[in-house]
Amino acid sequence: MMNRFFKVPMRGVQHAALASVLLLACTATTHAQVGKDSAAATAGSVNIEAYGELYAASRPVGNQLSKVFFYRPTSVLAPQPVNIYLDGRYHTSLLRGGFAEACMVPGAMAVQSVLDDASRQHTGKQEAGQRIQFDAGKTVYLRLQESAYAPPSLQLVNASTAQTELRNIRRQIHTVSRVKAVRECVDGVEVAAPMAKPLGDQKFALQADALFEFGKAELRPAGYNAIELLVQKVKSEYRSVDSIRVIGFTDAIGPKKLNRKLSEDRAITVAEQIRAGGINPTKGIQTDGRGAAELVKTECGNEPTPNNKQCHAPNRRVEVSVFGVRN
Repeated sequence: MMNRFFKVPMRGVQHAALASVLLLACTATTHAQVGKDSAAATAGSVNIEAYGELYAASRPVGNQLSKVFFYRPTSVLAPQPVNIYLDGRYHTSLLRGGFAEACMVPGAMAVQSVLDDASRQHTGKQEAGQRIQFDAGKTVYLRLQESAYAPPSLQLVNASTAQTELRNIRRQIHTVSRVKAVRECVDGVEVAAPMAKPLGDQKFALQADALFEFGKAELRPAGYNAIELLVQKVKSEYRSVDSIRVIGFTDAIGPKKLNRKLSEDRAITVAEQIRAGGINPTKGIQTDGRGAAELVKTECGNEPTPNNKQCHAPNRRVEVSVFGVRN
């Protein structure tokens, strides 16, 4: 017995029919039983889910990010999707009664909204679009406006009106954003407030648990976000950066030699990511690892129990000192 299945890939929404119908039929060929004259035809179906859960009240965004909701009312007539691009990069494809939520690095961006862009070979991203400002710590609601006489456009809506209109609208889950400025909305992952800054320098303390898995030196997804926020803050506040010092610290759980090596590796990882963000101090970036030499919380036990790990959390940190000329 042999069945053939045909897989139809979806990248964004390449065909309007795929997005509007939302149901692809996948037929299996007739199969015959060897040595018998009877045959039976079988057929299966695959559901392409485009809609997720209904809108729920959104939590406030942190001071270093901006949050945006794009949504499309259920009353529109056109069944084709509307592609949303930010600075020419694909973000989402809105169907009737769908919304897309994202957090991003603040700033002004050109936003293109294009109906049935697949039929135009996705050239809509080349249009000028609308210039929209996304401010730090603010949530922006953008509703699609459509008519038979003009291309779709985005309208800024106040929070109370938008939240009322969003009650019966579902999250779009069938596409993935390609916008570089988009970040994960992670609670508590923000650059800590600057500590005392003698002679013009700033020191930032990044909690290692927000950057790394326990005992590891590879950045977790939220860690990239935290360092990117630090990079943007330095770029906005400094006219020039003379030097940066990155120092890693661990807790007192485990052998001292391993903790020293782990703290060094974490400092190097953070320094490399700062460079990747476009900051290249004239005198370079220095790294150091001090292990558990400078504990800020000393009453914790040193056995690897869950309680001790939680108690030691403030000790697991990476301190970044920036020296330069401020704006």
